[in-house]
Amino acid sequence: MKFEGLNAIALLEGIKGVLALFLVVSVNVLAGRDLHQLAEQLMAQWSISTTNHYVSLVLSMIESVTHKSLVLVTAIALLYACFRFVMAYGLWHRLRWTEWFAFISGSLYIPFELYALYQTPSFIHVSILLFNLVVVMYLYWVLKRGAKSPKKT
Repeated sequence: MKFEGLNAIALLEGIKGVLALFLVVSVNVLAGRDLHQLAEQLMAQWSISTTNHYVSLVLSMIESVTHKSLVLVTAIALLYACFRFVMAYGLWHRLRWTEWFAFISGSLYIPFELYALYQTPSFIHVSILLFNLVVVMYLYWVLKRGAKSPKKT
């Protein structure tokens, strides 16, 4: 029995992995540059006042960025990308453990999405919650139906 929904979820996982790799490349491109000066230049181009309270907070956070924190972000993003690529491969090839793992990990996000919706009701929060609920329900259905060809593990 073929389940194209798993292929779609696998593709989504792969896209998340690619985005994480994009973050790694972006961090490495910015490494060694004066981030404070770069942020001020961008704000000047976009006509954003650096005297705004929130802009000042962002600029002070940028000043606190160290080489060590950039290395940490790079390492975490690489691990996340690897995790997403393994999930994508496993879901694409109908590996049972990745179906379970995707179901459990997707379910773990639901309380946080509900909390975000409670804190700041918005169309985006509702959309994210509904999308994740559809994915989790589909994965539950796949698991319940034993949606695999003979035992791959």
